[in-house]
Amino acid sequence: MNGGMKVRVAAVTNLGTKKRMGVKDHLELRFEQVFDNMQDGVCIINELGNIQYMNDIYIKMFRVSNPAEIGKSIFQTAHDDVILTAYREKRPVKGNLSGHYGIYLISVAASPIFHNDVFKGVMAIYREELSSEKGKKKETVIELSIPKEAAQQESLNTIFQQIVGKSKVMERALLIAQKASKTSSTVLIRGESGTGKELVAKAIHYSSDRCNRPFIKVNCGAIPGNLLESELFGHEQGAFTGAIRKKIGKFEQASTGTIFLDEIGDMPMEMQVKLLRVLQEKEFERVGGEETLRCDVRIVAATNRNLEELIEKGDFREDLYYRLNVIPIYLPALKERREDIPILVRHFLDKINSKLGKNVQQIAEEVEEAFLYYDWPGNIRELENLMERLIALVDGDCIELKDIPSHISNLYTVHYSEENQSSLINMDWKGDLATLEEYEKEIIQYAIKRFGSFNAAGKALGVTHKTVAFKARKYKIIE
Repeated sequence: MNGGMKVRVAAVTNLGTKKRMGVKDHLELRFEQVFDNMQDGVCIINELGNIQYMNDIYIKMFRVSNPAEIGKSIFQTAHDDVILTAYREKRPVKGNLSGHYGIYLISVAASPIFHNDVFKGVMAIYREELSSEKGKKKETVIELSIPKEAAQQESLNTIFQQIVGKSKVMERALLIAQKASKTSSTVLIRGESGTGKELVAKAIHYSSDRCNRPFIKVNCGAIPGNLLESELFGHEQGAFTGAIRKKIGKFEQASTGTIFLDEIGDMPMEMQVKLLRVLQEKEFERVGGEETLRCDVRIVAATNRNLEELIEKGDFREDLYYRLNVIPIYLPALKERREDIPILVRHFLDKINSKLGKNVQQIAEEVEEAFLYYDWPGNIRELENLMERLIALVDGDCIELKDIPSHISNLYTVHYSEENQSSLINMDWKGDLATLEEYEKEIIQYAIKRFGSFNAAGKALGVTHKTVAFKARKYKIIE
């Protein structure tokens, strides 16, 4: 397995559709024959995150049903963090899956698929290896902490149930967080801004045996670097200009409890060294002090930054990364858990009505559909803020399409027009148009594939065979 290469093939991206659509393409068939005869499991997803192909070994390895899984989103089915990370970050990722696999562990290498430098999906290769060989591996690994069997049996406690969301990808993240709460290990929560990292950190604390102890939050990105050391570790009187009295730092305040280090990726390099010492030695000194203080603190860190990229640039210490990344938890973006949007909308209706003393009880069906089409770059925070704005300003008891911002309502209008009018233009789910050349390339490619010759394709398109040949060479459909 080569997890360090980018796969640059076009044909593999359509492997899964051949069985369902009956497409007879010899190149695709050769690829499928290769994969079906491999001793390793193969799973391929397309650029939208939908499963396109699984070979027989993969199906047996994870006991999945091929017809039931093909076409589904990896964010709506049980999948491992290796292939999910490769898809989100569009980079090669290696890892090991720890679960109920007997004497075996499963190693994974997932690589992004590119065609003409355009991302087309991810191919992941799964290999069974003896568990005794695990300790000999030196590559970076991502552990799958919740086996599928355990995830199906375990349920969330009342604290984690307060976090709104029923999607499989969110439930799986919360199950990992719940298991983490029963340990004292350091947790690293990753996800885009507005996905609820602080909520999960609090749930971990209040589900742990430290629940009656302090929970202290520090935003590492909001405090100037020259003040962060004093904020975290405190200072003695007279330690620097302005230090008129002794200050107790956040680590002392969090003693026997939990400290939540938010935006850890923004921590200055000099502070990373000091934090590493706390993680390793469980001790520190106040600024200007000589007394070494011991600390019993559970650390939960969070970031929306790509720490691996920061390590490559020299902006984040690799040794600190491994100390923090003991139990990694990824919180999905709202666009990865769209089925939770109606649940969140109802939750915010109730919450904000109570807060503002309003009585907005309904949201029009068109508004719900528009919300489902929208990508929510600000995630749950953006949705909550928008709901507060709408509830505060709407005149009646129902939020209608005219009430929401045009950049969201337009998405519904585009899709409604697509579904109710006959049109030759096939736009993507966001309503985006392709360029004229992209449309031309696709229709020329389709015509050649369907009719088999330039002459026949030209007759079908109403142009000469010379035009078809010229366009085919222009778009590199043929060499």
